[in-house]
Amino acid sequence: MLTIGDVAGHDLPAAVTMSQTRNMLRGLALDREEPTSVIMRRLDLSVQTLYPECTATCVLARLERSGPGGLELQYSVAGHPPPLLIGPDGTARFLTAARSPLIGAVPDPRYTSAREPLPPGSTLLVYTDGLVERRHEDLDTGLERLRGRSAEAARRPLDVFCDDLLNGMLPSGGDDDVAMLALRVAPQE
Repeated sequence: MLTIGDVAGHDLPAAVTMSQTRNMLRGLALDREEPTSVIMRRLDLSVQTLYPECTATCVLARLERSGPGGLELQYSVAGHPPPLLIGPDGTARFLTAARSPLIGAVPDPRYTSAREPLPPGSTLLVYTDGLVERRHEDLDTGLERLRGRSAEAARRPLDVFCDDLLNGMLPSGGDDDVAMLALRVAPQE
C-alpha cells in the first residue's frame, strides 16, 4: 500500500492531527482487505468523529498482482492532487478516475476506487500540493509543469528522477512542505 496526504494547517496541532490520521489509516488498511474506497470512507468517518474540525487530503493506493508478472494499481483520491503515471517511453498522465471530496468535508462521505495497469518500467508518483502549487498561479499550470518534467526524467534512475523533480519544481523561498513517493515497476526481462 502507498499513501500520501495533507491536513489543513501548518502548525503543531495540524502536525499532530496528521500523525494521528496516518496511524488511523494504517490500522484501517491492515484491519481487513477492502477496496481503497471503503478504507477511505472508514477513515473519513473516524476523522469526523474524533476531529470534527479537521479536513485532509489523501491518496490511498494498493499494488496488486494481475496475471503473470503484471501489476495493477487500485487507488482512491480524496481531494488530493492526482497520482502521475509515467510510462517507460516518457508518456505521462494523471490518474483522475477515482476523485472524491476531502476527508472531513461532507457528512455522509462516498468514495470511489479505480484500477490502473502499471506497465513494466513505468513510474508511479504521488506527491503533496507543495510540489505543484504556486501563489498567483493556476494549479493546472503546476500540474502540467510536473507532467512535463516527469516525462523528461522518465528514463533516469529513480533517485535521479526524484532529485530532478525536486530541483526543477521547487521555487526558491517556497513556503509549503513537500513530500513525494515514487515507485518504479521493474522493466520486463
